[in-house]
This record gives sequence, C-alpha cells and structure tokens, in this order.
Amino acid sequence: MSIVDDISYAESLLNILPDGIIILTFDERVLQVNLQAKTGLHINVTPDYSERDIYIGELFELIHRDENILASALEAIRQDCDELVLPVNTSIREKSTNTIFPVKGRFCRLPLEEGEDAIVFYFRNVTSELTQEYILNSALNRTRIYPWFFDLDRKLFSLDARYFEYLGIEPEPGYTLSMERYISLIHPDDQQQLFDAFSVQFSGETMYDKAVPFRILRGDGKWEWFEGQSTYIGKLSGLPYRLVGICMSIQEHKDIEETLIAARVKAEEGNRLKTAFLANMSHEIRTPLNAIVGFSDVLSSTFQELSSQEREEFVSLINVNSEHLLRLINDILDLSKIESNTMEFVFAPCSLRDLMNEILTEQNLKPLSGELQVTAVLPEEDLCIVTDASRLKQVICNLLNNSRKFTKEGYINFGYTCPGKEKQVELFVEDTGEGIASEHLDHIFERFYKVNSFKQGTGLGLSICQTIVEHLHGKIAVYSTMGRGTRFTVTLPL
Repeated sequence: MSIVDDISYAESLLNILPDGIIILTFDERVLQVNLQAKTGLHINVTPDYSERDIYIGELFELIHRDENILASALEAIRQDCDELVLPVNTSIREKSTNTIFPVKGRFCRLPLEEGEDAIVFYFRNVTSELTQEYILNSALNRTRIYPWFFDLDRKLFSLDARYFEYLGIEPEPGYTLSMERYISLIHPDDQQQLFDAFSVQFSGETMYDKAVPFRILRGDGKWEWFEGQSTYIGKLSGLPYRLVGICMSIQEHKDIEETLIAARVKAEEGNRLKTAFLANMSHEIRTPLNAIVGFSDVLSSTFQELSSQEREEFVSLINVNSEHLLRLINDILDLSKIESNTMEFVFAPCSLRDLMNEILTEQNLKPLSGELQVTAVLPEEDLCIVTDASRLKQVICNLLNNSRKFTKEGYINFGYTCPGKEKQVELFVEDTGEGIASEHLDHIFERFYKVNSFKQGTGLGLSICQTIVEHLHGKIAVYSTMGRGTRFTVTLPL
C-alpha cells in the first residue's frame, strides 16, 4: 500500500479528531489535511493531492519569539528526532488571511510500510483556552478561592501558588503538599470529616458534592476557616486517578457569623432585661409614691395629734422617697438621652477639691446610720482639670448612692489621687459594704443589670456612669471582695 493509499484510508478517522492534523513528506509536501486543520487555517478548497503539490510553508508560518521556526522544527524531525513539542507561546500565522493565533502541538515521525516515513503535525488553537484561563485567573486573583488537584499515584496535592503565599507556608517542589503534611495542617477536630469526604471520592462509587468546612494552620500559628469541594476526573481500573477541587477561605464569613450571633445574644439579653425593667418600673415608682402620698396624708389629717418627733420622722421618710423617685426619673431621662445621642457635655476648668467638698456637703445632709461615715479623702494640693463638672458630679454621686445602698456599717470614702507623673487623675469611691461576687463583675456596667433584685433601683445607674465617663474621655473600673467592700475608680485625663 502506498503513502497516498494509507492516508486516504485514514481520512475519515482524521476528520473526527478534535485537533488539526497535517501529514507531510520529509520534503515538506502536504499529503493530508484533516477537517479541523482546514477550518483553522482557512483552506476553503480541498486540493487533489495526486495531481497538485502543496508544501506546508505555503499554508502557514510557525512563530516563536518573532521568528518562523517551521523550517528548524522540520529539520529536527528529519535528523532522527522522533517527536518535537512546540515551545510555550508559539503561534501560527496562516497565509490565507494573515491571521495569527496561539497554538499547542507537536511534530512526530510516522513510520509507514516499505521503509517510507512521513511527518505528522498536530496542533490546537488555544485562543479560547488562554482567554478562559486569563478570565479565570483574573477572577481568582480577586478572591480567596484556590484550585487544587490530588495525584493518586504520587499522593501529592498540587495547589495554586497564591494559596501558599496567602497562608504564609512553604510549599514543597512544584507548589505541592504531601498528604501527610496536608493532614498535619488540618485542625484535629476537622480531620475526620475531611477523611470521610476523601474516602467517598477515592471509592469511585458516588460523588461527594457537599462543601466541607475545615480549619487549617497558617504560617503565623493562627487557624483559618476554609471550605473545600472536589470531584474526580477519569477512571483507572474503576478508581478515580485524579481528584480536582477548590478551597475557599470563609474566615470572614465565620467572623461575621460570630459577630451576628454575639449581637443576637446581646440583643436578646438586652430585650429580656428591658422587659424585666419595664415590668419592674411600676413597682419601683409605685413604692416611693405610695410612701410620699401615705405619709403626706397622715401629716395633713393628724398633724395636731402627732408629736414633733413623729412629724420629723414622717417628713424624713417623705424626703427619702422623694429623692429615690427623683433618681428613678433622672435615670430614665438620662437613658433616653443616651439612646437618642442627645446627652450634652460642656467642658470647662474644674477644681476637684471644690467639687468634692460640694459633694460631701450634700452627702452630709442625707440621713446616715449611726455606724456609717462618709468621708472625703483629698490630697493637700488642689487639682484643676478640664471636664464637665456637672456630669462628673453625677457619676461620683451615683457611685456614693450605690455604696450607701449596700453599706450598713464602716465607712464610705471618696476623693482623688494623681498617681506618679502620669497626665491623668484617678477619682475613687470605696466602701466596707457587702461586696460584689466575681460572677457579677463582668456584667456590672450592663444596662438593667442588678446584682440584688430585691434592692431598690433600675439597674441603669452604673451603665449611665460608664457612658458619661467614656464621653469624658476616661475609664471606669470596679474592684470588690465579698464581705469586705468595693472600690470604684474613674480615671480621667488632666
């Protein structure tokens, strides 16, 4: 059988192949061009190869680095080279329309009968592939999605180079990771789920189409959440020979999820406390009102019958309950201002000694048990700071009233110190009262939170104090021991 007969016999097979194929003699005369090559090179008329000679150089040029390498490639095959793969970034410039397009392909020696040899050139236009690859890479570079595949024969994960750069870990040669090293980077609590997913894929019996969340150890020692999906391509003896997939960082989603959960829990707790506050307000307001109205009625109806001591006692009770009612209303008004962000602050120079003495005078006007003393502990030198004096006074008075509520005997001291050479002042209120249990200390400044639900109050006082102190550019803290007392400190800049 002649060369022409051989090629005619294979013509129908060549035309169904996806790559362009050109078969030529060693002297570069074209023997056969399949349908894909005709289409790609714009050969519109089918030549009669038995009557007309066409040479491959008449169809196209093979361009690499601005040079035509077609002649040198064919010469290499003629010099006993069985196969020549086209170098990367090679293009074809076809002669029909002078169009240039990128290709992948190779030249091969084709042994025929009777000692005759031919050359086969097959190629593929990769314009679409390169375009899709560019678009995919451009999209991936803007995300934290990383493609990978697992080679079953070598037991290696091949990953996107960006993956190693992002995590800050060193890759093995060829941007790979061995199965052992990859598993060692997975959080112990997530390894089993990953094993199960791989087992299903390795079995080849079914697809594992679920996304698998897992944590991986970054180069800086932190755990980061990822989500992976994979599938297999091709089979060998009934088993998948390669797993391909993607993994995507979902740490931001996890952070947002945790933030939302925390916000929801806080909102639910705030709603619960607010509901309890509203339910409790009727009792909190009604109690002092009943006392005021009741004792006022007694005084007005039996004034002449009461002794002077009884009159003083009733008046004192009316004053105490009036003051308590006023504090309740002020707390509610302050809460409303805080919620609407309308609480005003006016900063001006303020003498701390004068402010503390003013507070002490007011405290001494209030009735005290015989076993309790309220004392201002002040340094010898006065200290002047720039602040809102009325709001600062509100904070100190609120803390003092709180101490009086929980202190039956001993002392309540308040004052200020200027520690070291720091440009700040520390104001304090300390008592020898009941103290606060450690489990309450983390919540003591939360709205509506009450350590003792049986004590009078709205649970707003300390929360309002914290808000005011923050607006004064300071910090408030609490230190307490059960049965020994409590110390509140307010640190302000000078």
